Amino acid sequence: SSSKEDDQSTLSTVRKRAGAYDVYAPSGPIGIVVDSTERGPSVHSLKSNSPMHGLIMAGDLIVALDDEDTRNMTAGELTRLMAKKSRQRERKITLYSMEGY
Repeated sequence: SSSKEDDQSTLSTVRKRAGAYDVYAPSGPIGIVVDSTERGPSVHSLKSNSPMHGLIMAGDLIVALDDEDTRNMTAGELTRLMAKKSRQRERKITLYSMEGY
């Protein structure tokens, strides 16, 4: 059981840093609610069935999708782009954390 605790402390250490990070979303709906903000689309919340729990945090900015800059998109534009790409095996989502956790 000590190795599981080690894994969790390593993960929390990594996630405490502010800055950009990439996650890979599976095909299909990913269950995130996106908000439009002055700085670009941000994660408002995750639905209970989202496969992205533990990977994406509410409040983080979504700055790119498959390396396409999304900072000037509205939440609606980003949601449509994600839906258009939902049949891909995976989608690379680049997020930016404004602060540590």
